[in-house]
Amino acid sequence: MRILSYDIESTTGSHSDGSMCTFGYVISNENFDVLEQKDIVMKPFTRRYETRIKLHYEKEFIKKQPRFTTYYDEIKALFDSADLIIGFSISNDVEFLNNACNLYKLPKITYNFADMQLLYKTVNKRPNMQGLEGIASELSIDYLAHRSDEDARVTLLVLKHLCKQEGLSALELFRKFHITLGVNDENETTPCTNGTYTHKEINYLITEFVDKNRRHSRRYKGGLSFKTFAFCDKIRYGDIDLFRKIIKRIYDLNGKIGQIESSNNFVYIEGEVTEKEKNALQSRNHGRKRISEITLDKLLETLGELPELDFSSDVELIKNHRQEIKRQREIRRREKRKEYFKNKANEQKAQENAQ
Repeated sequence: MRILSYDIESTTGSHSDGSMCTFGYVISNENFDVLEQKDIVMKPFTRRYETRIKLHYEKEFIKKQPRFTTYYDEIKALFDSADLIIGFSISNDVEFLNNACNLYKLPKITYNFADMQLLYKTVNKRPNMQGLEGIASELSIDYLAHRSDEDARVTLLVLKHLCKQEGLSALELFRKFHITLGVNDENETTPCTNGTYTHKEINYLITEFVDKNRRHSRRYKGGLSFKTFAFCDKIRYGDIDLFRKIIKRIYDLNGKIGQIESSNNFVYIEGEVTEKEKNALQSRNHGRKRISEITLDKLLETLGELPELDFSSDVELIKNHRQEIKRQREIRRREKRKEYFKNKANEQKAQENAQ
């Protein structure tokens, strides 16, 4: 197996202004022996140099290098000859490369890719994503941070460490932890995923499902009228498919779903109630109407047979949701940059007036 690990740095940090200035990579075999390491420096399409990251090359040196077009064939050949392509928070690098191809009117480089930041979080069951420098420190790896070829080398070492830790090959590791490779094709880019969703994404799917079902379930069909159910987080986030089947059944029986503060029933799993939930229950019970507490097993007995539902649309819903979030982030980033340069111009004007 031929593994390509790559990283990109830019002069502005933006994915959409042709600011890519280095393409660093490492080629290894399936045993993670480094066969080649190189940092390609190129003159960016843009003239702007406002990156907050200290680049490892002087501005004047970068300006004297050939443009991306000179290296396109060499870079494309790296992707074409690789069996596995990896990166760290790689979606950013995918966008940088696509943007460069677009600006220079070159064919888009298509490939599948794996994100080592996501893999590290998934394998080690971390609650949040970690930066490459933090992981390198955790694994006692010394390197030159934010130099593309060095970032690519450390990214490869992260994969090597995880494979050794689990006693699996790279592909076996992906299968065990349900890693789906990202796809960069002619029409769109699909991110690498780990088969699980964040709490925010689960809440999005639940909200969408509740909105859809409460509009169609307001006729009396059973004995749950005037009953509103709140659920502990273990049920809500533990098995989203089961939770949505329960939601559908409750609405079919004319019940409702709510939060602890607005519900008269709290459904829980023994030993899985958090301190936050306990405090909310205690606060709720200070009022006139106390909240009834029932176990999940007891609720399932009451509900009877749950409906069979198809959740195959989740992938498309989450993909569209992520794209919308990315679009909103890009809008906010552009607004911040616009505000930054506006303030900078005002400061410069004020200094000139003061003189």
